[in-house]
Amino acid sequence: MITSQSLKQLHSFVVSTDTNKASRASDSDGVKTTQNYYNRIVKQCKKLAQLVAISWLEHENSEQIRWIFLHFKNNDFQRQSPTYIAMVDLLTGKKEDLLEPWFPDKSFGAIFDQEEIDYFLLQVKWDTFEGSLQEIPQPSLEQKGPFFIMTLPYPPKPSAENVNLNDVPRAWLTSKVDVNNPNEIVSDPFPPVPYLPTTCS
Repeated sequence: MITSQSLKQLHSFVVSTDTNKASRASDSDGVKTTQNYYNRIVKQCKKLAQLVAISWLEHENSEQIRWIFLHFKNNDFQRQSPTYIAMVDLLTGKKEDLLEPWFPDKSFGAIFDQEEIDYFLLQVKWDTFEGSLQEIPQPSLEQKGPFFIMTLPYPPKPSAENVNLNDVPRAWLTSKVDVNNPNEIVSDPFPPVPYLPTTCS
């Protein structure tokens, strides 16, 4: 599980690692591979937090995104329900039109690619800020996906007395993040308000 504290440590590792040294490292050293892996996780976490923040805004597209999270059917082991397919489409960038008001020209991109998402059985928890990843035991030799249960945090929308979501800095909310670009390092991965989940599996 990636917690808020470990996310900060991962971001610190990604930023502090000498990129030139990492690019010269052999694959056996694993430095570049490790840096790229953690960098991707940090970026996925930020994109998920952006998605949650957008879903809480007062906008018709936001309401559609919020509907996907709130009506998601957990324990859909066949991964065939309409809400499951809608969530996969949202996370893999197939519903980028919903994000058009904040990311014109389909610039939000995917949080997970299709091959990656197929390894997981998705779950949503509505009472936590912490994501989790749990292995699905498969005792047989003929193992097939999904291999992990990925729980996405979707805590309750904060009340207006707690936070004005319109005050979330637009620069953070609309900053573009490319999870597939290993050379891009996110300078502001953490949400500017404490009510947004900072974790992702």
